[in-house]
Amino acid sequence: MNILKSRKTQWLCAFSMLLVAGASIVMISSNSEKKAQAYYEDFKERFFLQDVLSEGDISYSVFSGNLTVENPEIRLVAAQTNGAEQFLRGIYGLFASSQAGTTEEGLAGWVKYQVGSTTGRGAAGAYIHADALKLSHDGDSKSGEIRVQLLGMDQANQYLSHKGAELVLASDVIDEIQPRAEIGPNNEVAKSNYSWGANMAVRSPATGSFLIAATGAFGTKVDLDLTISRSDDGEGFMKFVVTHRNDGSEVGRIVREAQFAALPELDALQDMLKTSLTAFIVGAYNTSTGQAILADAVSGFARKTKVESYDLMYEGFGSLKKQYSEFEDANRKLQLPAFCDQTGMSGWQSNFGAKGKGHSDSECEIVSKLVKSGSFKESYTFQPEKTLFASLFVSTSYKLNFN
Repeated sequence: MNILKSRKTQWLCAFSMLLVAGASIVMISSNSEKKAQAYYEDFKERFFLQDVLSEGDISYSVFSGNLTVENPEIRLVAAQTNGAEQFLRGIYGLFASSQAGTTEEGLAGWVKYQVGSTTGRGAAGAYIHADALKLSHDGDSKSGEIRVQLLGMDQANQYLSHKGAELVLASDVIDEIQPRAEIGPNNEVAKSNYSWGANMAVRSPATGSFLIAATGAFGTKVDLDLTISRSDDGEGFMKFVVTHRNDGSEVGRIVREAQFAALPELDALQDMLKTSLTAFIVGAYNTSTGQAILADAVSGFARKTKVESYDLMYEGFGSLKKQYSEFEDANRKLQLPAFCDQTGMSGWQSNFGAKGKGHSDSECEIVSKLVKSGSFKESYTFQPEKTLFASLFVSTSYKLNFN
């Protein structure tokens, strides 16, 4: 009997502990969910998303700390932001005096490449559709971690049009783009109802969009995963992973990692990212102004940051080898530069230590390395006592290793 009583007492104690633990988890979960929801609302306000972001179901996981938004979608006509062209005109006036750009050749060239690649000629707007958006934010601005994941971003809509403030996809007006759609009832040439331009959201070099264009794999879905962490003393870490998938299977990934000896506070970093995003939107309205905004944001970040190391890796993308081989067979063994020209890949390279070392970081050379060895790698080591700006633009003070 004493044994039974003892076991009963142990069971009751264990059950009580489970109840207390369960109640604690529920309370923590509730508080964490409210904090995550508040951060999400701040995130939308900070990036001007309130009026342009359509959302599916929103849920929170206490175990992962992720707030998940299902099927996020953004439709933004290039000439308007939140339906108000006056916003862009105001930004244009604000930065008009900066149009001369930066005196640092490397930064100016990089900015021109980024904005030019994204907006291109005749940018129609930005359309993003993804399977899910995940957000988590631990700690505060001085000591904390931010993680943003945009999973399953669809790359199929390369071209857009608009009807007033309404953005139009090719799939919305499928008859408009059929071969005989331009022929009228009396066999005359009919004027198109729509003017097609580029979708800015899927053209960023940072996502490896040029690899998608080179292979013609526009059915690719891309996962974007950005993590930024900062400690109380200002040290930090950044990791940005871009994963390309076809039919659910990974075909390649791009990984960028940086260790910081000194990093601005997380709120300041988010403001810098917001300003950079604004630069691309403004760039569709006025290219030189968009470049000036981005140069100002990146320059400000580089002057406040001290970097210990930066690593970049492209890996996989095996379909490039097949695509290049087919190109050679069809064009009497023309070499890679001709392949790059045909597929619209840039030969521009930064001067962040790459030139003069038998190494290039251009789109064309990245593809060359992927075709030959299946990977492209760079590793920069900096003097942590110097700012990133001083290391890149005042006196080059870093080491570069590459494959």
